[in-house]
This record gives sequence, C-alpha cells and structure tokens, in this order.
Amino acid sequence: MESNSAARWASPLLIILAILVGQRLWSPLLVIVDRVGDYLTLIELDTWTSLFWIIFTLRYARLLGHSIGYLCYRPAQIPSNPTYTGRDVTVIVPTVDPSNPDFRSCIHSILANKPAALIVVTVGSLLRVKCQRTLREVSHDFPDTRILVSAISEASKRRQVAHAMSKVKTEITILADDHVFWRSDKLIPSILAPFENVLVSVVGTKKRVVRTLPGKLTWPSIVNFIACNYLQRHNWELRANNAIDGGVFVVSGRTAAYRTRFLKEDGLLDRYCNEKFFFGLPVGDGQGLGPDDDNFLTREAMKRDWLIRFQDTEEATIETTLGDWPKFKGQLLRWARTTFRSNPVMIRDLTFIRRYPWSNFMVYWVGLVNFALFWDTAMIVSLVLSKDAGPRCVYYLLTWVFFTKMIKIIPHFLRFPSDILLALHQVTFAYVHSLIKLWALCTFWDCGWSGRNLDLINENSDRALNTSFYVVDAHPGQ
Repeated sequence: MESNSAARWASPLLIILAILVGQRLWSPLLVIVDRVGDYLTLIELDTWTSLFWIIFTLRYARLLGHSIGYLCYRPAQIPSNPTYTGRDVTVIVPTVDPSNPDFRSCIHSILANKPAALIVVTVGSLLRVKCQRTLREVSHDFPDTRILVSAISEASKRRQVAHAMSKVKTEITILADDHVFWRSDKLIPSILAPFENVLVSVVGTKKRVVRTLPGKLTWPSIVNFIACNYLQRHNWELRANNAIDGGVFVVSGRTAAYRTRFLKEDGLLDRYCNEKFFFGLPVGDGQGLGPDDDNFLTREAMKRDWLIRFQDTEEATIETTLGDWPKFKGQLLRWARTTFRSNPVMIRDLTFIRRYPWSNFMVYWVGLVNFALFWDTAMIVSLVLSKDAGPRCVYYLLTWVFFTKMIKIIPHFLRFPSDILLALHQVTFAYVHSLIKLWALCTFWDCGWSGRNLDLINENSDRALNTSFYVVDAHPGQ
C-alpha cells in the first residue's frame, strides 16, 4: 500500500545514517521513527502526509523535551556558609591583545570579584610589557589579589593556559577570555555554589552579548542582534539539557570554573595541548588543535564521571562583545567546524551513551544533522503535496515554524522589546546558517582560529623568551 511506503524507507535510511556517524548503540531516533511509522500505518495516511508527520515528529520531539527541561531547571543556591570563597579561586586569562580596551574592562571586572590570584599569559616580551602596564594601572584598587603575568613564544590558548596552571595553588580555577565582562561582583560566589557537590568538577556561566543599537534596522545592529541570540540560544539549550540528564554540548571557555585537581589529573594538560582528530592525523603545525579547547575539557570531565553544572543566574552572567562583520562570519564557521570535529568523538563513547542518553542523541547526534533549511523545506514540501492539505494548513505550519524559532530567544525580547522588529532577520539567519554549517562540514579539517591573526602575532614574538612569571605590583618601589 502507498500508505506504508514512507514508514518503510524511513527507518532503514536513518539506521544507515546512524552507522555512518559512528552510533553503535540503540538510539531514541530509531524508536521515534518506528513508533510514528507504526501509527501512520494504522491510520492509513497517504505517502506525503506520512512523510510530513515523520519529519515533524523528528523536528520537534527535541524541542518539546528541551522545553520541559528548561522549565524544570533549578540553579544551585549560594549557601550561607560556603565551602569555597574567592580566596579559593585563581583566574587564568590568556590574551594576545592587551592593548584592546576590552582587556582593561575585563581585568577590572574580574578583580572586582576579589579572587585569590589572577594569572595573565600572553605571547612575546612586547605584549608582556603591555600586560604589565595595564595590570599595574588597574590593580590599584584591588590589593588583595595576587597578580602574575608571563609570556610564551607561541600564540596558543591551550598552551597559555597550561603554562599558567603550574602556578595555580587554589582549589578552584576559572578560565576566562580576555574580552568578557563579569557584570556582578557576586559572580564568584554564584559560580562556586554548584561545587558544594563534591562530584561537580565543571561549572558553566550564562553568556550575553553586549547589545548595540537595539531596534535599529541597520546592518551592524542586525548582525549584533543575531550574535546576541546565538548565545541566548546556547543558554536556553544548556539550561534545558543540563536539567534533563546533566549533559551539556559544551561549557563555554568564555568563563568557566574547574576543580584544579581535575585540570591537573595525570596527562590531561598534555593531551589538552596536543589533541588530534580525524584518526590522529597531524593538523596545522602538527602540534595539535588550536580551537575546540572548551569542548576538549567538557568531554574529559564527562568521560571521567565528573558532573557538570550550568549556573543560570544573573550573578553568574558574563557579557562579551560579538557581532562585528566579517569577523563574526569567520567565528560562525569555526564554531560549526567544531561540531563536526567534536560531536563524533562523544557519540562513539559507550560509557557516555549509557550515562547521557538524551545528550547523546538530542544534542550531539542531532547537532550533526540539524540543518534547518533542509528540514523545514522537506516538511513544507511534504505538507503541500499531501492529499488533504490546503492553503490553511500550510499557513498554520509556517506560523508554527516562526513561533518555534522565537521560543529560545524570548528572554532577549524581554530585555530589548524594540528588537521585535528584527525577528524576521533571526528566521532568515537560521536558514543562512544551514549553508554556513554545510560549508563547515565540507571544510571541517580547517583548524584556523578565525577572527584573529595568530600567525602575525607569532611572527612578532621573540623565540628566545624568558617565560618566568612576574608579580604585578600596583605600587612599585613602596
């Protein structure tokens, strides 16, 4: 019968696709398709209607589950007598641009939280001198934080972090980018709260992009609006996913807290600095990946049975600058390439699959095949070709698709109501990003750090460099 055809070919096709991406255990996807196929066979729908409902179910089962997780999420509360305080925290900031005004603002916001120590690692002696100058100027009002600065000869975030770890003496280490701003002086107490559970080793923060020109129909405003929602969607998915099974797709390196003993576990930093992918083939200079550093640490924590918590509170919110074109385009490509390098590693790990079944399929697996442009086109076409579907059905579907693309960014509209005028641009971006992601799939072996010219920085770095740590004194000679 024609009514059975869609259900018959859908399951084998998805089984083959699962094998191709390395799935070796039962996947919820196959169960979903099988159950929907059985139901559609019973009610005897035509082929196109059956295909529509299969695509619709696969498209929105994840959204339904994540919506429930989002509503059920509860952050860790700051205890009245905490195990850890700011005196148990060292903050590491790798930088290659200490002359940027954002670096000064970043350091000031970190010091306002009064960590025990701040370690800044840059590249080359010239940048080290610039770091020292800025740190000395900013540190006047924060005498209780010990500040160290050092430099290595190569622009590598991973190696800069590893170099700093040798000087960390505290129980907790926070890794932060050089262009993030801690808007609350209670960020450290909030980010430390989940560590009351001794099994937690990684805590992620909530991220926001500094909004410029809200509501303006200009290209810079639209790109910045899209960047704001890119991170807002991440927040939504992290909160939902973490509430369901404790998993996350990544703990962003913009600002994240780690137990120091996790970072110093045998061999971890060595693998961190020399990570390979794609059957261990050499990449770049042959010394390992440059990007994907936060994905590596996230995977290591999950594989080693540590718990990860996402702290969705206003106190644990950081802001960053994002959305300058064409730099943003390069960043989107880099992040998309990370998906195709990192996700297959997790979905092939049997321990991870058993421990994080929802994350395995609804996050890592779906991340490989989630191309909104192709899924939505197939869904609309199959509905149009369905036997009993009229124009009204298509209108309802388009309304539904638009609504579902707004759900995750409602918090942004609550903060900037005038940005409602830009909602259609967000929908357009969702489809354009499918093409960016497709290109990223075709070029996933490109491990360049899009957005910064690290080669130029390395060329200007001195090879015979003193990599010692220098104490920054706000009042030298006194």
